[in-house]
Amino acid sequence: MIRTVAALTLITAFALAGCSGSSGSASGGTAQSMADNTTKAAYNDDVAGVTANMDDTLKRSVTRTQVGTISDQLHKLGDYQGLTLVSSDPAKNEFTYHAAFSNGSSNVVVRIDSGGKLSAYHVFVTK
Repeated sequence: MIRTVAALTLITAFALAGCSGSSGSASGGTAQSMADNTTKAAYNDDVAGVTANMDDTLKRSVTRTQVGTISDQLHKLGDYQGLTLVSSDPAKNEFTYHAAFSNGSSNVVVRIDSGGKLSAYHVFVTK
């Protein structure tokens, strides 16, 4: 099994968010809803939808090319079927989901900041 990491530069924002910590708390349902909406938007190659729930720092790091790349990778997995919670770290407000597709899967990791926005969104595509 070859593992491909999606080419979003959100890795940098993810690392920076990890340094800042999070004093707020997000419910798993809110995190899952934002992760699902962002994943659907990425699948649909919709930059505005991808950035809709992101904090300003993360939003500024997202490019049209990155969203197109992740959209192409997700489409290779087939039809998007939704997310299932795999794990969470309440101390970091970080949630990991299994994203199911008709022909494969990926993992989606999100972190929620104290203002209730995504401070990290990371997709790992498995082939």
